[in-house]
Amino acid sequence: MPKRQPSAPIVESLAVAVPPARAWDALISPRFLGDIMMGHVELDPRPGKPFVWKWGVWADAAPGKGRFEWRGTVLDVVPGSMLILSGGSSTAVLTVKGEGASCLITVVHLNTSPAPSEDYQYGWADFLLRMKTLLEPHPSGDALYLRTLLRATPAEVIRAWLSPAVMARLLPGKVTLKAKVGGRFEWQWKHQKGARNTGAFLEIARGHRVSFTWEGGPRPSEVRLSAERTPYGAFVSLEHVHLPPGASRRAVERMWAHLLERLRVYFYFGKKIRVT
Repeated sequence: MPKRQPSAPIVESLAVAVPPARAWDALISPRFLGDIMMGHVELDPRPGKPFVWKWGVWADAAPGKGRFEWRGTVLDVVPGSMLILSGGSSTAVLTVKGEGASCLITVVHLNTSPAPSEDYQYGWADFLLRMKTLLEPHPSGDALYLRTLLRATPAEVIRAWLSPAVMARLLPGKVTLKAKVGGRFEWQWKHQKGARNTGAFLEIARGHRVSFTWEGGPRPSEVRLSAERTPYGAFVSLEHVHLPPGASRRAVERMWAHLLERLRVYFYFGKKIRVT
């Protein structure tokens, strides 16, 4: 029987408009990485130290059983420029290069498991996109801004957002809505007693974008969701603009990030998600 040929390394890079030192600090920050993964990270960036990356939403929402974590050892570190992590069948070399106010973050992933290389490529592309989004300031200054990659078409993303049945599974909770401009929606969150959100649709461009008011506080704010086609599926961005005074940016951002991550799980597993 012929020997299995090793998979070719996966290489993903993304330019980020921040100084290299800022990108490096983010790359070795457990809190920053935990925000990217919506989970828990333990990392001491010194050779020989153990690390743990846990994807919390995936562990809770993915159908079937899975730990959705990566454990291993820090193999090597060049402070400010290179971090090498190895665990199980995977080794990742993460580098930061640049000068001034911009840099390039690159991941080279070596894998010996039978898992499709496309899965790792998709995962690292999303990881870098989230790093860029969290590091770079939004042009408007005060808007919350999130981006992710979904294994779906843009039309499927918008259709899911306008479906009461799908959104009820994603929250999870109870959802009523009328998918038309001027139509109203109501979300009731299952795990947050008494929590409900309401609003009205301002724009629906099927297959591309949807915008709606977000009620609560002294005045409504506005949320804009758009989806564009990419080689990975759909490039999805969410903007929440004109947050009402007194709103906790951190809490609102975590809510949207959690919802988008559940949407990512839903499409990754063929429109299946665990509702508990």
